[in-house]
Amino acid sequence: MTEEATPPVTPPEAPTWFIDEGVPGVGARPAWLNEKFKTVADLGKSYSELEKKVGTAPEDYDFSKSKYIDPDYVPFQELKQIAKDKRVPQDVMDKMLESFDKYMDEFSINPDEEMQKLGENAKDRITTLDNWAKANLSKDSYEALTSNLRNADSIKALEELRGKMMSNTPQVPNGNDAGVHNTATLDDIKLELSNNLEKYKSDPNYRKDLQARLEVAAKNAPGYIDKIGA
Repeated sequence: MTEEATPPVTPPEAPTWFIDEGVPGVGARPAWLNEKFKTVADLGKSYSELEKKVGTAPEDYDFSKSKYIDPDYVPFQELKQIAKDKRVPQDVMDKMLESFDKYMDEFSINPDEEMQKLGENAKDRITTLDNWAKANLSKDSYEALTSNLRNADSIKALEELRGKMMSNTPQVPNGNDAGVHNTATLDDIKLELSNNLEKYKSDPNYRKDLQARLEVAAKNAPGYIDKIGA
């Protein structure tokens, strides 16, 4: 009786990849598992660490913390998309919104503070300017001008311009006039009238001129309110 030969035992092939430490994978190493990762678990840990460094973008960014930004404005919609593509986290976006609001706050104007700068008759002064602008400007020019009157300095500048126009004595450029003429005050007109009373009575041209200058002086007097926009 002949003994049959025992076939040699082939040792199992060493696994080429692992699911986790001590847990070998089956078959060939997957193409998506880079050689630098020993296990699938290592790949998962690496991805998690990368997410912490790069950040996770939300499904939609919340702009509600900003006082100025309209989230429906097209450029801000484009910003959202770019931020999402770059995986910008919401907390980074929040910091950007905070910085933007601080910048805009530097240009904000407190209406109450500006009124205080104009003094107790601020409302009367604004009413006078508003009536004058309506009476002397086109609708487009009036709207363009008044929409930019946001502080006390701009209101004072317009008051000065109005005074020059009403006095008919603006400064002439290029040296064509010696200087700026000052509009006569009510006291100046009264003094002139007292010194020239007879002329005022007898000379109709002088009387008309004095009355015109008196009207201008009255309108430029503190506290005057232009009711008709002259």
